Amino acid sequence: MEETRKGSKKKGKRVPWKVLRYFPLTPRLQRLFMSSKTAIDMRWHFKDRVKDEMLRHPADSEAWKSFNQIHESFGMEPRNVRLGLATYGFNPFGNMNLHYSIWPVLIYPYNLPPWICMKEPYVFMTLLILGPKGPCHDIDVYMRPLIDELRTLWEISVETYDIYAKQNF
Repeated sequence: MEETRKGSKKKGKRVPWKVLRYFPLTPRLQRLFMSSKTAIDMRWHFKDRVKDEMLRHPADSEAWKSFNQIHESFGMEPRNVRLGLATYGFNPFGNMNLHYSIWPVLIYPYNLPPWICMKEPYVFMTLLILGPKGPCHDIDVYMRPLIDELRTLWEISVETYDIYAKQNF
């Protein structure tokens, strides 16, 4: 078996060394506002949150408050989406002797109330990194499509229909 930089040969077939699956985030964020069930919840952090100096939600944190001060126009619009990112690799076969790993990159919309923002329907897998080992120091290369999409959302924005307000924003 001959290994190359692009992959390995196994019985005449090329096997990819690493694979990146990217699932765009923007349409899923738009659907949160297009659904009558979630559109009102996307304002929870702004309107319904208890503001008593207790840390119950990321909106209560100093980082959130500091960000609102730095970017006042962003903080004043309750429909602007705040996101959390998490990733951790694992061996899907449960046998550590097999050299294969999967690294999902998950996005959490923090606009939602704490009792639903971490629930399965609202956790968005945006990247899936597959290969014989984890991305290690090259994680930034794999994150590039997500970073580009987030940059587009920040700098240009995307028009979305809000079913609760019955208007585009």
